[in-house]
Amino acid sequence: MSHTRRRRSRAALATFGAVFLAAGLSACVNGEFVSNPAIDLGLEVVGLGKKDEPVAVPPPTSGAPLIVGYETTRVALPNTGPRGQSQYYVAPDGVEIAMNGSFVTRAIGLGFDLQGMYLPKDSPYTSGFVQAARENVVTDRVADYYRNGHILNDSFRCALTYVPRENGKGIVNEQCRRLFGGLGFRNTYWTEGDRVVCSLQWFHPDSTGQLQFFETAEQAQAIDLRQQGC
Repeated sequence: MSHTRRRRSRAALATFGAVFLAAGLSACVNGEFVSNPAIDLGLEVVGLGKKDEPVAVPPPTSGAPLIVGYETTRVALPNTGPRGQSQYYVAPDGVEIAMNGSFVTRAIGLGFDLQGMYLPKDSPYTSGFVQAARENVVTDRVADYYRNGHILNDSFRCALTYVPRENGKGIVNEQCRRLFGGLGFRNTYWTEGDRVVCSLQWFHPDSTGQLQFFETAEQAQAIDLRQQGC
């Protein structure tokens, strides 16, 4: 990603975040957030809202939206159904996030282009994630992404650890390191029993922040996972 493109993306996100910080996340009705003028303005700043020309055609939706945050921004991306092993959430202008269970497998738009985060078959990411963290399992992940018009590939070795909390709650820490040098990333998942209820996930080799995922709109309104857990 060029420095100019990165600066423009961050500037748009900062403006968007400021709008949401002032307006707050709207209520959730029938699986969608009720709009208000301040929130519509924030959506238009980063190209997620209504545009006069051309008229965007919303993709067909299926099920509950994905409640996601980046820095101070909070949005609900429409659920457009499964493709392969992942569930896709796509805004009318093409911003796209895919999830395999509780884990990011694709993030397109907002200046980032993660084409695929591949989870190994029979891995703890697809079955027994919390128990694997209790057992300090080490596993692998692979990321494909675009940079300067070229698709790149990174392999990571990831170690899982578990921190128990009260009432069956816990925190899973995932520390991933590149197999061939360079920086890695760290993800955090807040759990209840064997279920992930919130998470803070790295999503692109060039990113300076992480995506925040929430189970409910109330969590998204009240919590910044960079500062506190859920």
